[in-house]
Amino acid sequence: VIQKADESANAALLRVGLLGCSPSQPRIAIRLECLELYHQIRCRQSSFSLQAMMKVLCALQNITYTQHLRSQLSAAFDIYLNIHRSVHMSLKQALGRDGPVWKLRGACPACAFEQPDEPPLNPARLHSMDGNQSAKRLDGSGSADSRLFHSDYFIPHAEVERFKDDVRDRPGEAAREKRVTTCTDNWTAAKAVEENQIQVFEQTGIFVMACRHGFVECIAEMKRSGELAKYGLAAVNRLLDVCGQDQAVGHDVGCASKKTIASSSLGKEAQEKRLKVVVNAF
Repeated sequence: VIQKADESANAALLRVGLLGCSPSQPRIAIRLECLELYHQIRCRQSSFSLQAMMKVLCALQNITYTQHLRSQLSAAFDIYLNIHRSVHMSLKQALGRDGPVWKLRGACPACAFEQPDEPPLNPARLHSMDGNQSAKRLDGSGSADSRLFHSDYFIPHAEVERFKDDVRDRPGEAAREKRVTTCTDNWTAAKAVEENQIQVFEQTGIFVMACRHGFVECIAEMKRSGELAKYGLAAVNRLLDVCGQDQAVGHDVGCASKKTIASSSLGKEAQEKRLKVVVNAF
């Protein structure tokens, strides 16, 4: 590889499609196509480890696998992902698609981009939200890595915590109404707000809002708890701020969510903007 006088080693390697495994004087380099192949594999099968990938590469090259080769691949793959994210972020900024509200404002072409003289719809857009407790992370795991992952999908934890005291009791118990509450009382998922905190996990899952076409619009990390009311309120708050009037949200505990929103600090805004909260079709 020809290296120019004022050029770093990795810059010279990148010109020919290689990425070095160390920052200043790399002795091993990996082709970008190989790193992208592993990137796509991890996107479809997250359990496929770096060690497994390096063993495959060693088998293809007919060399003996050693642990330091796995470390070299890990270092190169981290830098590759960092470059990938930086390029993607620059592209989004150039297109005006950066910022925390873009996913709600324009990620789905069918929902977001109105045509000239298009008749108004009621509801204007359909969304769904729910929590999932599969994406758990043990308390203390990953503490050796001090890097922060930035994404415009996630609602900041501080924004979620604004609603932690909005509803202290499950709707229908603190102030009984004469309306029928059988759905709210019998649906076990609605009792998630009463769960005790799960101490062993730092993250117990994620709470997601998506449009009717499946585009994810925002995500809240569930921290040391079950599916509490504050996560849904944080998602609805962002929905009202960005999308405005005549929105409809489906939730598997829609009856409880409707009462929760009405009794929270978002109640007046939700009423003024004619928010509809419904139960999903199963």
